[in-house]
Amino acid sequence: MLFTFFICLLKDPRTIGALVPSSARLARELAHLAKNSDHVLELGAGTGAVTQALSKVVTAEKLQVVELQKKLAASLIKKYPNLRVLQSAAHLALDNYRQDGSVAVVSSLPFRSLPPAIKHLTIQSLLAFLEASPGSQLIQYTYGLGLPFSVPSGFKWQQVKWIFANFPPACIWVLSKTADMPSVDLSSSLHPSSVARLEVARIRAKR
Repeated sequence: MLFTFFICLLKDPRTIGALVPSSARLARELAHLAKNSDHVLELGAGTGAVTQALSKVVTAEKLQVVELQKKLAASLIKKYPNLRVLQSAAHLALDNYRQDGSVAVVSSLPFRSLPPAIKHLTIQSLLAFLEASPGSQLIQYTYGLGLPFSVPSGFKWQQVKWIFANFPPACIWVLSKTADMPSVDLSSSLHPSSVARLEVARIRAKR
């Protein structure tokens, strides 16, 4: 599957975003944040690093996996035959996803490198989904110091923690409606003195 990942990266780097798949440590942290939701929707599954971690803590009935690239989606279907894998753009999947209860949207989408039109559509669909889904949240990671993307009033980002074991180092964020702000363990969040470590390890890939 790594070979397929690099082929897709070369063909369409803006929709892949990362130079290498997510690490197992990052994937576990994302899965941990999502596991208590009633349902989980994974966007930008790629090679399945996060999918694998999610499948260990979420039942197949509660997990929906979405990947845009045809070859990567086919690989996921082959690797995880018991999971629902959808080849689709993220905004279309969000617009058509209907479940009762809270939903954790776990995203590996590279917002900082997506084509502007696709980025706009995806953000609008995410915000509309969270607005219509009480108790739901977006779990997103980035490479860099800034927010994944700006949001209007009524929504708020919460920085959870940095994963320095990942290459490149990744920061995990949670987005929800202000009224639905989750209680997140911030004990491992980045201390201001740690910013220098990130700058030393600074990345070529951007999200």
